[in-house]
Amino acid sequence: MAFIFTAVNFVVVLLFCPETRYDRSYLEGVASGNRSTESVPATPTSDEEAGNGAPVEKVASIRSKEMPNHPAFRGDQVPKKTWMQDLSLWSGVPKDTNLLELFVRPLPLIAYPAVVFAFLAYAVSLAWVVAINILNSFVLQAPPYNWKPSINGLINIPGIIGNLVGAWLGGWVVDRYSDWRSKKNGGVFQPETRLHLLWIPAILVPAGCLAFGFFGYGMVAMGLTAVPVATMTYVSDCYLPVNADALLLVNGLKNIVAFGFLYGVVPWITKTGYSNAFGTQAGIYVIIMLFAIPLIFFGQRIRHATAKWKIIL
Repeated sequence: MAFIFTAVNFVVVLLFCPETRYDRSYLEGVASGNRSTESVPATPTSDEEAGNGAPVEKVASIRSKEMPNHPAFRGDQVPKKTWMQDLSLWSGVPKDTNLLELFVRPLPLIAYPAVVFAFLAYAVSLAWVVAINILNSFVLQAPPYNWKPSINGLINIPGIIGNLVGAWLGGWVVDRYSDWRSKKNGGVFQPETRLHLLWIPAILVPAGCLAFGFFGYGMVAMGLTAVPVATMTYVSDCYLPVNADALLLVNGLKNIVAFGFLYGVVPWITKTGYSNAFGTQAGIYVIIMLFAIPLIFFGQRIRHATAKWKIIL
C-alpha cells in the first residue's frame, strides 16, 4: 500500500507540479533601474544634478537602452509556459547551468548555525516517526496486546491528526505569535521569535516517545510538522538570498538520516530493548531542542556575523 501511494505521488509530482524556479536576472535590471531613477532628484536645479553631469533627457535615454528587452520591462504579460516546457529538466533554469554545480552548491551552507539546527531538528522529528511506524506492529500485535492488523492500522489516524495539529502550530500559531512580538518590539520583526514556541514539541514529542501507542504516536507526529515548519521558516528569514539552497540542504540531509535510521532502528531495539531505545530517543530530542536557546538569545549577533561569510558567491 505504501509503495502504491509513493508511486502515485511520484507520477503526480513529475507530471503536474510545475517548476517554481525561473530566471530572475531581468528583475535585477528592474531593481537597478529603479535605484537609478530614485537617485535622480525630482526637480534638478542643473544638468549636473540630473545624473553624472548629463542632461535629464540623455540620462533617461541611456537607462532605457540598458534595460534588457524583456516583456516585464514593456509592461507585457510574460508568456505562460506550456505543459511540455514545464517538464523540461531546464525549465526555469538557464541551459548553460551546470547541474552538478547546482547539486554541490548548497553543501557549504552547513556552516550556518541556523541550518545545522534546522537539519538536526527535522532529522530527529522524522526519524522518531519512522521508528514508531516500523515498530508499532512488533509491539501491538504481540502479547499481551495481540491486536489484529486491522486494529493496529488505526494507529495512523492519530498520526494524521498530529501532523495537522503540528502544521497549525508551526505555521499559523507561530506566525501570529511572531506578529505579536513584532508589535511589542516597535514593529521590528526578529526571526528568532519563530523559535520561541519550540518548547511545545520539546515536551510533547519526548513524552510521545515514552508513551508509544495511539496517543504517543499522535504526539510524535505533531513534531514532524511543527518543528520543520518553524525552523525552516527561520532559516529562510535569516538567509533569504540563499534560502533555496539552504532549504534544499536541510531536506537532503534529513532524508539521509532517516534512510540510515530505517536500517538501524530494528537492530538497536533488538540489542537494547524498547524502553532503553525510546528513552534514548526522548533524551536526544530534548538535547537537540535545547540548541534553540543560544539561537534565541544570540541569533541576531550570529546572523550579523555570518552575513559576512562568502559561502555562496
